[in-house]
Amino acid sequence: MIRKMRAFILTVFCISQGVLWGQTDDFHREIMDMMALKGDEVTASVSFHDVFPKLQRNFARKKIEPEVWQELQQDEAQQVQEYVTQGAFAYRQFLNRDDVASLTNFYASDAGQNYLMQQELSAKDQKAVNQFFKTQAGLKLIEKRDSIALALDQIKKDWSETLFKKKMRQLIKGGHLKN
Repeated sequence: MIRKMRAFILTVFCISQGVLWGQTDDFHREIMDMMALKGDEVTASVSFHDVFPKLQRNFARKKIEPEVWQELQQDEAQQVQEYVTQGAFAYRQFLNRDDVASLTNFYASDAGQNYLMQQELSAKDQKAVNQFFKTQAGLKLIEKRDSIALALDQIKKDWSETLFKKKMRQLIKGGHLKN
């Protein structure tokens, strides 16, 4: 019974996410802007490049030319944008527009950037960080941080698997995986 319930919930979630992924409104773009300030695009770019050593290991015997691997990486910006678009739903589930605006302002500040980069904070920056985490948005972020991280991890995992399969299909379509 529980397995059937989990499958049903997962199906409903996937369908709703699929419908939502096709829609990006102003709020969604604001979340994506906040994610850019937070460094999620850089994280996605690193994850994008992590896919290729795995592909190369899997198909090392095929002796695929370096130019082919370079060609497969030409859509990095598009793939990173796709991850950010999908990743915004993790934040959207838990934060409202005011929260996102507050986070954006915080992440755009010197104190916010130093905090994100895990740099040593000056007394002034530490004060600003402490003040932010006492705000409604800061408290909500603390409360929802784990849930957001879990959702982002799942989105990243799904995105990475889809990217791997897409690149494998491109190799097959290009005739590079023939026996």
